[in-house]
Amino acid sequence: MAARFCTEAVVSTQSTGFYCLKRSYHHIESITKRLYLAAIPQPPLDSILSGHLPSVNKAKDQNKFLDLWIDWIGIYGKNVLFYIQYRPFILTADPAILKPLSTDLTNYCKLPTLPNRSLFGQKIIGGDSILSGGGLRWGIKRRSLSHFFAKNNLEELFKVSKPHMEGRDLNRWKNLIQNGNTIELHEQLSITFCSYLQVLGLEKFLQPDDMANKVADILEAIPKPLFERYSYLISSDKTRMQKLIQQMRIDAQEITQERYDELINNNSSEPLPKVDLLGHLIEANKTNDGKKTNPPEKVVEAVVDDIMTVCLVMDNMVKQVCSLFMLLEKNTEIQEKMFEELRTQPIDRLQDLNKLDYTEKCLLESLRMSPALLRGTRKYKVDRRTKRFGPYVVKEREVRIHFSEYVMQHNPEWWTNPKVFDPERWQPGFVPPAFSYMPFYAGSRGCLGKHMAMMMMKLTLAVLVKNFSITQNFDAAKPPIMNQNMAVMRINNNVDMHLTPLNLAQ
Repeated sequence: MAARFCTEAVVSTQSTGFYCLKRSYHHIESITKRLYLAAIPQPPLDSILSGHLPSVNKAKDQNKFLDLWIDWIGIYGKNVLFYIQYRPFILTADPAILKPLSTDLTNYCKLPTLPNRSLFGQKIIGGDSILSGGGLRWGIKRRSLSHFFAKNNLEELFKVSKPHMEGRDLNRWKNLIQNGNTIELHEQLSITFCSYLQVLGLEKFLQPDDMANKVADILEAIPKPLFERYSYLISSDKTRMQKLIQQMRIDAQEITQERYDELINNNSSEPLPKVDLLGHLIEANKTNDGKKTNPPEKVVEAVVDDIMTVCLVMDNMVKQVCSLFMLLEKNTEIQEKMFEELRTQPIDRLQDLNKLDYTEKCLLESLRMSPALLRGTRKYKVDRRTKRFGPYVVKEREVRIHFSEYVMQHNPEWWTNPKVFDPERWQPGFVPPAFSYMPFYAGSRGCLGKHMAMMMMKLTLAVLVKNFSITQNFDAAKPPIMNQNMAVMRINNNVDMHLTPLNLAQ
């Protein structure tokens, strides 16, 4: 027992000494970094050791993290340096920085360890998907898929989406509502948007309700390793989520392999159906360099990554429609005007959706006030010759850059009354200043599916509003609010809505 105690004491002393040495090194490194980055404006430090961490934590506790960033930009300028303990970060709202950040994929790199890539070793979307990838392979894939998501293909997508929404999915809503019912909007819209994938070549994948539930579970789990860390590491929930993701990828692999074999066996020169998303994903992943064909197993694995990405991204449209109703709850006149347009405008062709002028204004304003993508991070490799970051001289080899769509879209420099929901600001001919409005991001990494997303959101709103009387029924004690602490928008509390069939409401 005594020997064991002495051994443990020695190990403990060594560990404590190593920890103190490590902390001392980081403190010295921190002082050096602050000297190297001293030219960039920064708020006063909360303390030498913690940097700005107490201010950040306080803002997060109050759900005002991004509001804190807006305040810093307003006080200190378009580029602000802040520290989380000894680690420096640069927050930018400078269009001159945002332009290369969104187009220069070499010097402004995505982080390889973002939480949607994998969950404790179980791949979710991986690092080479249409969302997470980079380099030549990613560029080839993106160019190949751009035809599927292009404006001139929307007509074909509309032709299959409208009958589906007005048929099978509307019947589901009617069975759910019947004589009037309060529903949680996010839950039900998730099923609707997942069901769209069934008419885009993924009809053999998961059923919409099953897919929606699994996507919700994955999105709930993704941030847990960041915030719960060790408690989540040993939890049964972690194991359950790994199995769920693994099975979802297996299901995606089976339908991809089946479609891949069909395409190989047919050996037809006929072009793919314009609405066959799965077929287009397979074609887009057949090569890494435009010359050499990838082996089948590599193609299938890459397509599975993209299917998982598409499933998760569909939730962004769900949250966007939910946030629109959250904003309309306190703007009833705007809501009634939008409803009136949706109920009186026939929707028979794609061009009819384009006539929903006021609805589009409401969606654009909702995208401004509550973008699905709230903030992002890039690793910037400083030019060794110039040692510059924008107008500043820095001596770091690389720095971590933060940017925020939410901050840019609430900046009073570019937006009058930025906290006011005002669809009328979107008058014909109005063009926001460059990089002041980027709900679908911008540049080389701009969202490929933004036109399809707008079409699906308008179509969904039109069908629901034409068939139901819709009113918000939020819990007064726990109303739904946007969580500012996440990189991708999350809504705290239920978005409860009361729906009644219009024939009964009248």
